[in-house]
Amino acid sequence: METTWWPTVVALLYDLTGIPISYFHDSYTTELGEGSRVILVIAILAPLITVIVLTTRKHIKSYMYFGFAMLSFSSIIDLLLALEGDGIIQGFMGLYLKQGEPYLHSAWGSVVSYWDGVVFFACYIVMAFKASNGMSYRTLGLHYSSAILNSMLVLLLGACLSQSGITGLTALNIPYVVFPMVVAIKCLTEKPKNRPVSMQPGWVDTLLAVLLLEAAVVALIKGLASLRGEQSMVAWYRELAEPIINQNEPAPFAALQGLVYLFYFLPAYIVVAGGLVMNPGQPWLHDLTILLAGATSHAGITIVGMSYHRLTNPEHEAPKLTNHSAFIAFWAANLLTSLVPQLVAIRLCYIKSDDEGKVIKPAKSTNIIKQAKSVSSVKPGKLAKLSPDTTSKKDKTISNGKTKTKKNKLKEN
Repeated sequence: METTWWPTVVALLYDLTGIPISYFHDSYTTELGEGSRVILVIAILAPLITVIVLTTRKHIKSYMYFGFAMLSFSSIIDLLLALEGDGIIQGFMGLYLKQGEPYLHSAWGSVVSYWDGVVFFACYIVMAFKASNGMSYRTLGLHYSSAILNSMLVLLLGACLSQSGITGLTALNIPYVVFPMVVAIKCLTEKPKNRPVSMQPGWVDTLLAVLLLEAAVVALIKGLASLRGEQSMVAWYRELAEPIINQNEPAPFAALQGLVYLFYFLPAYIVVAGGLVMNPGQPWLHDLTILLAGATSHAGITIVGMSYHRLTNPEHEAPKLTNHSAFIAFWAANLLTSLVPQLVAIRLCYIKSDDEGKVIKPAKSTNIIKQAKSVSSVKPGKLAKLSPDTTSKKDKTISNGKTKTKKNKLKEN
């Protein structure tokens, strides 16, 4: 299959236009109303989108490419938004942070915007390349879609509970809910190339299942802490180990993430742990593990990033190293809930085991195996035709050798 890079290059060039467009929007539309600014941006982007469609439609093999190309443009905007919010650059997204979505001018908004501008941007480019060439992006698509849906769930709920409330530009997040769901459905309906078979659990699966159950306990504590539970362990975790849960300005993003842990991640941890100890080879278990890995990776990074961000209030920052118990609890809880699903996904997707639960090592190809394959690929009829020729050649060489030895003996005599 011939590989084409042209659509990916076009998507990258389109993404770079986000820098001058955002600068123009921030510098020359201050006197316009919110609706007028949206119409102006659409008027600028419409010709660019038309050019992309006309220049790439004959070179792509899946129309999903256009969705990835469009969203990769927004990743550049999110990166500019994060840099503007942290004071690294000026004059690009300041107006949007003040009037568009002011709740993004926060520790959570900056961390999520960095994630969008770096991690999701890389996902969009890779999936755009694969979609344009008709390649499968099933695993990456499931991991990405669950991560961004976790982000959108916390963002939209946080916008409703924020001090500024939802704005007209909050509706711009709707495509980031609809398109990832389309990607997830497409990936789930696509038949994987190496479909898993029934496998017996090994000691690694048992260990991972225990770690998942521990992660479920941590998710329960996070959720109860977000609900302001007064149990001794829950209150200690909320006040000392993860005080970011108490930050409500400009929106209770960390507390909302804790509720997602409680109502979504906790059941998933238990189900995946049960699947590991019963039959790790079940296809649904692989898909659920990838979805869980994507969502928990995003959740863990945002909680840790918020706790160390400069916009976080000092009383809500991560515990210092001097408070050993709280410091260890903070890192152990967040690493356990976010890193263990990644290990489970790697084990199920890339490490196979036999019926006894032992890891199957990939066989090394040797010259003998290659020769056996080449011989087996030849039809029996051809072997029958070739055998007299080869035997006659061997006979000729043997007879020639005998005559040469006889001549040498006669010369010596």
